[in-house]
Amino acid sequence: MQCLFRAVVAVTLAVWLLGASNCSKTNNADAPQFVTTLQVENSGVPSSSFAQGDPISLVLTIRNRTDGALSLFFNSSEFANFAAVNAGTATVVWTCDGDSSSITATCTDTANPTVASTGTSSSGGSFVQINFSAFQTQTITFTWTGLDNNGDKLAVGNYEVFGGFTVYNATGPGNAADNGSSMAQGSPTAKQMFPTVYISTLVPFSITTPIAQ
Repeated sequence: MQCLFRAVVAVTLAVWLLGASNCSKTNNADAPQFVTTLQVENSGVPSSSFAQGDPISLVLTIRNRTDGALSLFFNSSEFANFAAVNAGTATVVWTCDGDSSSITATCTDTANPTVASTGTSSSGGSFVQINFSAFQTQTITFTWTGLDNNGDKLAVGNYEVFGGFTVYNATGPGNAADNGSSMAQGSPTAKQMFPTVYISTLVPFSITTPIAQ
C-alpha cells in the first residue's frame, strides 16, 4: 500500500513539475512576442490555384501574442514585402517592390496598419512607428497582378510565396537593427526565406491554364 502511495505521489509531483516547466517557458521573456502569417486568396476566398494572369490577393497578418502593448519601427513607408519563388527552389520570380508592372509606389500602399507616428531617430534617420495593444492583430492586404518582375504572366506551374514585415527595430528608433528576423527589402536570398516572428512560412500555390471562353 505504501509503495502504491509513493508511486501516486511521484507521478503527481512529476506532472506538476512538467506543468510548471511549460508555464515558465510560455511566460519566458525571450519567447516570440509576434507571430506572422500569410493567406493567399482569390476574390476574398482562400485559394491555392489561380488561372494564368488572374490577380492574387496576399493577406499578411501580424499578431502581438503578449498581454502588453508593443511597438515596431520601420525605416521607410514600406512596412512589408512579398516574394514568390519556383516551388522547391530559392529562385525568386517576383517581389512586390521589384515588380516593374506595379502601379503602386510601395508594397504597402493598400496597407491599413495603425501608424502611431513618424519622426527622426537619434541617429538622424527617419522612421515610422506602429503600435500594438495587447493581443492586437494588424493586417496588410496586397493585390498582386500575377505578373513576374519582368511584367510577364507567370508560367503555368507550381510556386511558393511568402511575406513579412520589414521591421528594422523592435525596441526603439535609436537602437540596433533587427534585420536578422525581418523581411528583406528587394529580392530575398535563400538564407532570408526562413520563417521568423516577422516572416511567414512559404505558402504553395499553382498557376493553371485559363479556361477558354
